[in-house]
Amino acid sequence: MEKKILWTISFALIFILWIKAGPFKSDDLDIERDDTSDLSALEQDSDATSDEKNYFKSHPIQDKNPDFAAITDVKERKKAFFHYLTPFVNEKNDLILRDRERLNTILSSNKKLSTKNKKWISTLRKDHKLKKLDNYSKDDIKALLNRLDIIPVSLVLAQAANESAWGTSRFATKGNNYFGQWCFRKGCGLVPESRDSDADHEVRKFNDARESVFAYIDNLNSNAAYKKLRAARLKLRQEKEDITGLYLVHGLEHYSERGQAYIEEIEGLINYNKLWRFNRYQPKPEIQ
Repeated sequence: MEKKILWTISFALIFILWIKAGPFKSDDLDIERDDTSDLSALEQDSDATSDEKNYFKSHPIQDKNPDFAAITDVKERKKAFFHYLTPFVNEKNDLILRDRERLNTILSSNKKLSTKNKKWISTLRKDHKLKKLDNYSKDDIKALLNRLDIIPVSLVLAQAANESAWGTSRFATKGNNYFGQWCFRKGCGLVPESRDSDADHEVRKFNDARESVFAYIDNLNSNAAYKKLRAARLKLRQEKEDITGLYLVHGLEHYSERGQAYIEEIEGLINYNKLWRFNRYQPKPEIQ
């Protein structure tokens, strides 16, 4: 009986660590067919991809973070917050759409996959937690397309506002972390003041807010916990409907331990602040 209790406790601790390593507080044991099955929880806090690192280096940010706490007028603070983060979301979505266009061109071609394109697809699949294969069928490329897609600005802004207290939290001001991403390497971030004595996670530090935005979108696009969100987005794609935050938000039940209450809070932020006005992308006909 005692062994059974110890085993149960051990399993529970491992399960909790997996939830926390998204790097959000999330979980979904229903892994998609193409998920890398041996990916450990601690690998979920991986750094930016090599392509992203090169991009950050070649496209430096000129503007400094606004001091949101110093903006006492609530409307002005919100305006500054939206104005600062929106370009980063559009920047990431632009890069995603560029890659989608290339993948759709490959899908529409009857030519044999070139070595260059095969290597490129392998890298993208690895970045999005999909298995590297010797050969890629059209279904394999479509599986990648399902993960490599935009996140509406409305959803990003609502979660950023919620998780960073409108850019005033310690994690945002000291670590450029606007979404509560976690990491598990000592010194990789900021230690939460409320962290349990037996916990070892930290809240990730980023060089700037853009890196935080990119990491957040990468996580929604690759973590098994957000399979439902990606399925909802794919449905909108197939029906040629607008991809909206109000539709995708229902796939975030594992983002927070608060579950449905958290979803309703994000919905409220989108609606109250009319954040859909920042969405700029509309679906285009693609290979199905």
